[in-house]
Amino acid sequence: MSLDLSSLPAPAVVQVLDYEAVLAGLRADLIARHPAAAEVLALESEPLTKLLEVAAYRELLIRARVNDAARAVMLAWAVGTDLDNLAARYDLARQDGEDDERLRQRVLMGYHALSAAGSATSWRLRALSHSVDVRQVDVWADRPGRVKVALLARVAAPAIQVDEAQQAMGRTLFGAHPHNQGADALCWRVATAGDAIVGQVEAALLAEDVRPLTVDVDVTAARVLPLAVAATLVHPPGPDAALLAAGAAARVRRLAAGTAFRVDVTRAALIAALMGEGIRNVQLTAPATDVAAGPGEIPVITAIAVATQARHD
Repeated sequence: MSLDLSSLPAPAVVQVLDYEAVLAGLRADLIARHPAAAEVLALESEPLTKLLEVAAYRELLIRARVNDAARAVMLAWAVGTDLDNLAARYDLARQDGEDDERLRQRVLMGYHALSAAGSATSWRLRALSHSVDVRQVDVWADRPGRVKVALLARVAAPAIQVDEAQQAMGRTLFGAHPHNQGADALCWRVATAGDAIVGQVEAALLAEDVRPLTVDVDVTAARVLPLAVAATLVHPPGPDAALLAAGAAARVRRLAAGTAFRVDVTRAALIAALMGEGIRNVQLTAPATDVAAGPGEIPVITAIAVATQARHD
């Protein structure tokens, strides 16, 4: 499992910038060298005071530059072209449309892929490195000598050709397509086994310099488990029912945004997300049972219906 970079403490080499502390240090240093300067420095209009203020500001700029240079060589903090140069150490280049966070995660995986593919992380890295449209990858061995690779990938399609259920699934998993307005609007849909991107990733993983000898590789599309959430919020009279329902739905959407391979969607997690300030109870009617996700499976919340009921305690 890759390290969670967000859990790292702030690096000690990066200093807290404090202009007043720098200025006070310069004043103290000058007075220690020339005690008579103390009386002069008490005057804000004194040119020597202004010179110290300029010096303090320029020292602050230098310290900030040192901070930036330190961050630039640390994976957790590097951004932009600094991150691109860190990625080059592992023969990784930023993909078209790839943001810093996704590239950072691929670089972190790069430690596991310095040789041919073998570990689950190295297979995952090579699949993700094919295209920014490959969003998640699951890897497991269903029998000795065979690697199974499941792709959660997105495909841009004309909105008029995609039914509402598929569009809802695409929005949940990938967000709205940038060109989602007008007669030629596009939407994201989940890639299926017959889409070109699945075959392209399979070809990349079967390359001679990637696949170890004697290992079979089977690449397929993720099995998506769609589910609808329906619940009634019980609350005392008084609070705005519409606001309570909207807040609960937003919390469920945040839960849905963290969907991943093999992560079950449990009724307990849904009830916890629906609960909030001003809500006394949650009656969850759907799903009726926990939704379990096995290898290659990913649950997706495609619909959220929240009703309210006011009751006296």
